[in-house]
Amino acid sequence: MPTGHGGGLRQRGLTLVETFVVLGILAITLGLALPAMRQWVDGVRMGTLARAFHSDLQLTRTEAIRRGQRVVLCTAAGVQSCSSQPGWHQGWLMFVDSNNNAWLDSGEPVLRHHGPVPAGWSLWGNQPVARYVSYGPLGETRRVSGAFQAGSVYVCRDGGAAAGAPLPRRVAIASTGRPRTLPQHDHSVCP
Repeated sequence: MPTGHGGGLRQRGLTLVETFVVLGILAITLGLALPAMRQWVDGVRMGTLARAFHSDLQLTRTEAIRRGQRVVLCTAAGVQSCSSQPGWHQGWLMFVDSNNNAWLDSGEPVLRHHGPVPAGWSLWGNQPVARYVSYGPLGETRRVSGAFQAGSVYVCRDGGAAAGAPLPRRVAIASTGRPRTLPQHDHSVCP
C-alpha cells in the first residue's frame, strides 16, 4: 500500500454531470412506470369493488332462500336507511323485506351494511336495478310489482378513458337471481 501524499491512491465518486444523468434516467423511468402502476392499482381496486358487490348479491340470494322470505339489497343512505336515489357507490344495505316494498321499514332486520366506495369511484345500475335488487324465497329476482328483475351494475373509475382508467366491470343480474361479473368493452356505460 502506497504511503505519502502522492502515492497512487485514487478517489472514487460521481461527478455532478454523472449525478444529473442518473437522476434524468431515473425521472424518465418513473415517468413511464407511474401511469402503468396507477392503472394496475385501479384495476385491482375495480376488481375488489366488483367482487364485494357480487359477493353481497350472492349472500342476499342465499339469505332469501335460507329464510324462505324476501331479502333486498338496496342503495344506502346510512347504516339504517335505503336511499331514494340511485347509485350503489353510496353504499348498500341487505335487509329482510317483510312487506315486499323494497324499502327498509321499522322492524325489518338489517343483515349487512357496506359503506360508500372510495372517492373517485362509482357503481351505477341500469333502470331495473338502479336502487334495489329483491330476491324471493326461491332465489329469483322480482321487482315490487312482481315483474322479473334483471339488469347490470357497472363499476367505474371517475374520468373513464380520459383519465386512463381501466375498462369498467359489469355485474350482471339474471332474472333467475344469479349474478356474474363480466368485463366491459368501453367506458360509455359510466357517467
